[in-house]
Amino acid sequence: MKRIVIREYSQIVRLQKSASQREGTVYLESHLYDRLKKFDQQREESDRVFRWGDMSAQTQQWVGVIQVPGLQLELLPKIDELRSYDSESLCREARLNLLYMLSVSGDVPVRVRDLAHLTHRRAPLSEALARIFAERLLTELLHGPERSYIEHEENLRSFKGKLLMAKHTHLNAAHRERFYCRFDEFCDDTLMNRIFRAACRRLLDSTQTPFTQDSLRHCLLVLDSVQDVYIHDSLFDKVVLQRQNERFADVFQFCRLILKEHTPTVEAGETQSFSVLFDMNHVFERFVAGFLRTRVLPHFPGYNLFSMSRKKIQHLLSCNGRGILPLKPDLLIEAPGGHRLVLDTKWKRLSNQGYRGGVSTADLYQLYAYTRRYGCVRSVLLYPHVADVSPRDFNIIDKTNEHSGEQVGIRFIRLHRNLHLESERSKLADELSNLLESSFAEINACAQTSTHGSIA
Repeated sequence: MKRIVIREYSQIVRLQKSASQREGTVYLESHLYDRLKKFDQQREESDRVFRWGDMSAQTQQWVGVIQVPGLQLELLPKIDELRSYDSESLCREARLNLLYMLSVSGDVPVRVRDLAHLTHRRAPLSEALARIFAERLLTELLHGPERSYIEHEENLRSFKGKLLMAKHTHLNAAHRERFYCRFDEFCDDTLMNRIFRAACRRLLDSTQTPFTQDSLRHCLLVLDSVQDVYIHDSLFDKVVLQRQNERFADVFQFCRLILKEHTPTVEAGETQSFSVLFDMNHVFERFVAGFLRTRVLPHFPGYNLFSMSRKKIQHLLSCNGRGILPLKPDLLIEAPGGHRLVLDTKWKRLSNQGYRGGVSTADLYQLYAYTRRYGCVRSVLLYPHVADVSPRDFNIIDKTNEHSGEQVGIRFIRLHRNLHLESERSKLADELSNLLESSFAEINACAQTSTHGSIA
């Protein structure tokens, strides 16, 4: 199997015999290129990993693993244009940083402290994700699989539960010793366990690491009494998470990623097509939220963080008592005094070109609406840092074309660092702490100016 590591927003070219090849460009043989294209075009158009041209494709904001017969493609984040992934060490750092971000964001079922044993491994991302899943699921299953009362119908030799008279009469007219009954049985053949079993079998087909294979087989052994069924995406919504099974919540959500892209068609002797993909826009947003909550806000007593909270949704318009055009900021931070700060994360690479520095019109409109509707005075667009790009502020003007005192700031955080080192995590925490301190200091100063002005 051919294995390729590529970054976001990079190009893959269909290899032609007569064409010359450029250094640094990824070329795929025609049969692999066609398989990859067929796989991607089976996805919803809004969720496609590539933008397809005539003879080439460009990766988008997705990271993770795609595997089609004969090819495994590993997609890693693109943080800094100046840092090439030609170096194995930089590639490994990007992979491990992605795992750290996924663990903080809650996208993979592993705690940050449990990632330590992965930092010394050079396994590709697919093997790391498979190992994370297998170890976490096995740990929970050894504490006991989910068990519940499952409804059954069966023709029995002894009466049990409720007699289904119509079926009993039809089937047992000549068999008075039988009873067609409906009954509940407490067992582990639940829909959740069927999903776990399907995910284990799916990964067992793709992983090459003996330790991970052993863990997956151990999971299957624990789930030996669970049926093998085909799992489609709608079945996930039928599983109800409650107090008895909530310990499986994160590994269950990871199963959706494993099985969502499962393509049941197989070429003879080849590996099935599948993928485990993450949208970096969502990963970045949830990572910043998780990092703020665990590493920064404990040093800001009384401050509250709301991440896409339904309770904090505001509307721009209303009609007949119903809100229209809802606003849902990525992150809303409230200070003890009631002042607010909106942080809106954007997984984009800005430049210093133009007076807006690459900030899109739509993003500025969005932050203007947040600032006004939430009464924030200050709001911030937060991007990953790239070289030679500086923070800047956009002043909101009032109807007299004067500065209203409200402001939309453009700020950055440095992610091209080894996030598995505590010293680097501390530096990142300091950056975000300084961002909050300076933002709320400006908000307080503006509030005091407004108060003095109104008194005068």
